[in-house]
Amino acid sequence: MSIKQESNLSKQSTIYSYTLMRRFYHSIYKIVLYYASLILIVLYKFDPSHWLPLLVSYPLVLIFHTLLIRTYFHFTIGMAMRGWSYRFGIFWSGFLPEGNASVRLVTKVQLHLFCIGLALILILYPWIPGTWLIHLTIFHCWMLLPRLWMLFRFQPYRKAGLVKISSKDTSCYIQ
Repeated sequence: MSIKQESNLSKQSTIYSYTLMRRFYHSIYKIVLYYASLILIVLYKFDPSHWLPLLVSYPLVLIFHTLLIRTYFHFTIGMAMRGWSYRFGIFWSGFLPEGNASVRLVTKVQLHLFCIGLALILILYPWIPGTWLIHLTIFHCWMLLPRLWMLFRFQPYRKAGLVKISSKDTSCYIQ
C-alpha cells in the first residue's frame, strides 16, 4: 500500500472514544440478594399442591417478553433487530443489544415491556387461576425491576448515553 493511500485511509477512518459515566457491577452480593428476594416471595405465595405454575411461569414470561420485544421493534421502529440478540444473564435475559445501544432506546423498550407485559397479565385475570396470575406477575416484575432500576440511574445521560450490557456489569458511556 502506498503512502498516499494510507494517508487517505486515515482521513476516512472513524475512531470512537467513549467516556465511562456509570457502571453497575453484577457483584455476588447483588446476585444473592436478587435470587433471595425471588425465593422469599415465591415461598411466601407458594402452595405445595400447585407446582406447575411455579415451574412454567419463568419460561412463559421469557417467551412472552421475546414476543413483545419483537413486536415492539416491528411496529414502532420498523426495522429488523440488527444488533440485538437473545442472551441469558443474571439481571438481563432475553433480547439485548449486542454492543452499545442508546440509553433512550433500551429504556423505552424495557418500560414498554414492563407496562404492556403487566397489563396483559392483568387482562388475563378473569380466565386464569389466581396461582398462575401471581406467579406470572412475580416473575415478570422480578425480571424487569433490576433492569429498570439500572436504566433509571442512567437517566442523566439519556440524550447521548450508550448502554453496554455484559455478563459482569452494566455500563453507561458518553461518546
